[in-house]
Amino acid sequence: MKTEIYTIPIQDAFAEESECPVCRMYQKLEENAINYTIGPGASYMEGDIREQSDEQGFCQKHLEMLYEYPNKLGLAMMLKTHMDKTAKELKKAMKAPLPQAAVLFKKKSQPVHPVITFVEEKEKKCFVCDYINHSFTNYINTIYYLYEKEEDFRKQFAASKGFCVNHYKVLFSGAPEYMGKKYLNEFLMTLNETFINGYERVRDDLEWFICKNDYRYKEQPWKNARDALQRGLVKAGSIMEAEEKKE
Repeated sequence: MKTEIYTIPIQDAFAEESECPVCRMYQKLEENAINYTIGPGASYMEGDIREQSDEQGFCQKHLEMLYEYPNKLGLAMMLKTHMDKTAKELKKAMKAPLPQAAVLFKKKSQPVHPVITFVEEKEKKCFVCDYINHSFTNYINTIYYLYEKEEDFRKQFAASKGFCVNHYKVLFSGAPEYMGKKYLNEFLMTLNETFINGYERVRDDLEWFICKNDYRYKEQPWKNARDALQRGLVKAGSIMEAEEKKE
């Protein structure tokens, strides 16, 4: 299979023994994004990048990941200027007339207060998510490209262990927009087959895991069920970390 710089992350992910290669791709992007944000030579010291992080802030998950990183001073600096900007904007929103008490049986609803609008918009933003999503979209499109251009990748795709529910949806929904007629139906059929086969395989392993916790099955072999719960977390919830913590 022909290898280009932009295809390496996809080929590497599908070469691994994973319950969802796309989760693996996303995980690598996430690690790179955290390192870019707060690691050695981190971008937060650059003025234009700091403006973006001040504006966007961070979602709960990525704020926790940033906190786990050793650079506490860097995180404190980013949080301080982000909170400066947030406080400034909220003070402006607070100047709007306060909401009035609801009147019983009054059908006309009050306009949404600027404070609520500001916070709700803020909750949709995350500097790290934004950094990841740009590359992730390109990765998904590269999967479609490789499927159309490389027979070896088509075989690799079909031989994979399937995908989590979320990334199955991502691949299924984007294919009609980015793939040509020649391979679209084949791709979707292969995607359906690999997904459901992998999903039901892990479900069956979970069933045996449950049985093995019943004393009546104590002497029976574990088969492939020892790590079924961790793999089930990947399939059902895209929790890739669980697959790496197999007992």
